[in-house]
Amino acid sequence: MYLQIRREILKNLLKEKGWCKTEFAKMLGINYSYFHRLLKGERNPGSKFFSSFLKFCKEENLEFEDYVYIKTNKD
Repeated sequence: MYLQIRREILKNLLKEKGWCKTEFAKMLGINYSYFHRLLKGERNPGSKFFSSFLKFCKEENLEFEDYVYIKTNKD
């Protein structure tokens, strides 16, 4: 089992807030190309992404659990 992001919900958040992917990656302190591939499903999020995103959610009063789920090897 491991954490995974809900890509479509995260994309909707960016759209609602008017943030571009480059700006959002900078806010999280991660590389843009990594974030771009993550949103496309080409990469899986790692611990740096999740720790940064958790901090971001707390700062923005967002529910971290709305954007992540636990993926099992059977999925």
